[in-house]
Amino acid sequence: MLLLLLSVLLFLTAAALGLLALGLFSSLASNGPLWLRSLGVLGAGAVQGAGLGGLSGVAQAFTLVLLTSLTAGLAAFVKPRA
Repeated sequence: MLLLLLSVLLFLTAAALGLLALGLFSSLASNGPLWLRSLGVLGAGAVQGAGLGGLSGVAQAFTLVLLTSLTAGLAAFVKPRA
């Protein structure tokens, strides 16, 4: 039961990180929707809070994509086998 809860929590974290990464990519272009660019501002704040504020916008977005991939992979690895 604990592994199932951990797996669900990791999948939700991966989904949130994915949205923030998508927002960061959208904020690089000026023609993205406002709600997506707003997510990009939140994503940039999260990346800067992690101490990676010196990176360019593209590098920040790719860092979030890598973190999303690692989190989703960990969630799939932890997923209880039925």
